[in-house]
Amino acid sequence: MVDINFYYLEDATLSNLNRIFNSADIPFIRLSKFLDEAPNKIEPELISEEKIGYYNRKIGNALLEDFWKSSDFNDFLCKATGLKPKFRNSNHVSYSPGDYSLLHMDESEASRLLVVYDLTKEWRHEWGGYDIYTSPDKDPLVCNRDFGSLMIVKLDSNDLSCTRYVSIKSHFSAHIDRIIYDLD
Repeated sequence: MVDINFYYLEDATLSNLNRIFNSADIPFIRLSKFLDEAPNKIEPELISEEKIGYYNRKIGNALLEDFWKSSDFNDFLCKATGLKPKFRNSNHVSYSPGDYSLLHMDESEASRLLVVYDLTKEWRHEWGGYDIYTSPDKDPLVCNRDFGSLMIVKLDSNDLSCTRYVSIKSHFSAHIDRIIYDLD
């Protein structure tokens, strides 16, 4: 099993993460080099998934599914956010050139904690593929690709998220593990 970078497990760091998470307009934290060793091999079995006007991508089982379900990761989430998340599901999602998801894809979602672990290597800014999070009457949160980073964002029932269109000029695919936790 993989291990969380020891820095993120220190009491002072967890306290600071909790403060940052709960003080943002859209509660979020982004952590670089989250795992001691990020998986090098990214070859999951994927199937194409398309709902016209919502998303076009490839999807499969999360590479680190056991870790996302683990009590160690859940304890970390509780301490870093002050929330009590309950694992719902996880997937590995790949966005190839021309793939996308749109903001309204999760219009019917309830309050949730969304975790995205970025496994994308060699990404260029001009290829797009940003993760976008929006909340009514607030500025959107836009996140670029960053290999090995973990993004944790709390989304309420009116909040939306997506992975923006990947340019057809991209030479690679964006790879993420996307995990959803329900909130009481």
